[in-house]
Amino acid sequence: MKGKILNSPVKIQNSPIRPPKTLQAHHIRHMISGTLVFLLGVAANEAITYARHHWPRKVRWTAVDVQHDYVPASGLPGTNVQVEMGLTEDGTVVWRAKKE
Repeated sequence: MKGKILNSPVKIQNSPIRPPKTLQAHHIRHMISGTLVFLLGVAANEAITYARHHWPRKVRWTAVDVQHDYVPASGLPGTNVQVEMGLTEDGTVVWRAKKE
C-alpha cells in the first residue's frame, strides 16, 4: 500500500488545507471598483434627496388659500417675524412670512 501512494502522480505536500490568503492585484481592483460604486450610489441618493427638498410643493395655508409652487425655506424664520403655518400634501408642516 505504501508503495502505491509513493508512486501515485498526485503528491501530498506538507501544506495546510487552504493556501494562505494573500492580497493580490485583482483583490485591490475589486476593492477600488466596489468603493467607487458605493460612492456613486451615495452621490445619486444625495442628489435625489437634494432635488426632492428643493422641488416645488403644493401647500394649503387655509381652507381656501392653496399655493401650488411653494419651495420650502432653507432655515427657520427670525424671532421677530410673524409666520403662517401650512400643510403640504405629504403632511409636512411648512411656514412663510405672514402677509399683511
